[in-house]
Amino acid sequence: MVKNMKSLSDIVLKLLGVLLITAAALKGWQLLTEPVANNDIWSYRPFLILTVEFELALGIWLVSGLFKRAAYITALLCFLVFSAITAYKGITGAESCGCFGSVSINPYLTLFAIYIPAVIALLVFRPGNQRHLPWPSLVRLGAVTSVGLAILVITGAVLGFNQPQKATSTYKVLEPQQWPDGQLPILDDIDIGEQLKTGTWLVLFYHPDCPDCIKAMARYRQMERVPAIKRYNLKIAFIHVPSFGNSGNSRANTTNKNINANETTPWVYGSLLATKQWFITTPAVVLLKTRAVGSAWEGTAPDFDAVLHNVATLTYFQNQGQMKE
Repeated sequence: MVKNMKSLSDIVLKLLGVLLITAAALKGWQLLTEPVANNDIWSYRPFLILTVEFELALGIWLVSGLFKRAAYITALLCFLVFSAITAYKGITGAESCGCFGSVSINPYLTLFAIYIPAVIALLVFRPGNQRHLPWPSLVRLGAVTSVGLAILVITGAVLGFNQPQKATSTYKVLEPQQWPDGQLPILDDIDIGEQLKTGTWLVLFYHPDCPDCIKAMARYRQMERVPAIKRYNLKIAFIHVPSFGNSGNSRANTTNKNINANETTPWVYGSLLATKQWFITTPAVVLLKTRAVGSAWEGTAPDFDAVLHNVATLTYFQNQGQMKE
């Protein structure tokens, strides 16, 4: 019985090692073929590279069978941490756990189908209770260490020195801070783009799973109470940034709210067209007047005073330009 439990423990560790190597490979491929949004720590490129290296190292260790007791404890702690992180992503509304690169899997599915079963398997099939396990031969230890270090150095260098293009036929990286003093370059890629071509607009690009975006939207919906909003005839557009291939749900959390800004409220809801994947650090805010971008903020949402100051400045300079003409 003890021997069978030991064998099953070895099998569990090796299977989890293969899982980690697979996850690391998928993350690495994503980093080579797609840009990252850098919205938070979970999408920060250096952090993702470190994650790939860690998962590769742990996966190689588990598959090698070296130092089984230490490997078992490390694997158990790691999968407990993975479970907590995935649960957090599910609670915060993340569309994907991000565990397998471009392969989008709901966090709750990953949690209950992979991580929790992995933790249970580790707890049930524990290694033997021998106090003194034999050390591996120096030849085996040296071979595994050499191969592992070589793989980690090569993958780290490849991921660190190779970044994907900023725009292809399937995705595009948006950089709002480069838009001021020119026309909004993605007007034709917004479903309410025609409406945004006239008048003065505060445009907020958001992801549904971005907490700062949700807070900013709630604040901006209160701006209708500010008298200066009517004086400058400022309208607000909340533009959803969809996941690639999510055209059927391009207005997540905003259905039944696409209201004409000239009727009962000063805001409207719209969406970037899901014809490609859009990478943008949200919340991103753009002050727009007759197609021209006056100001832009990326990764933050300005308060009322900053918005009104920029609206007043933009209006003043446009009026000055019209007077000279």
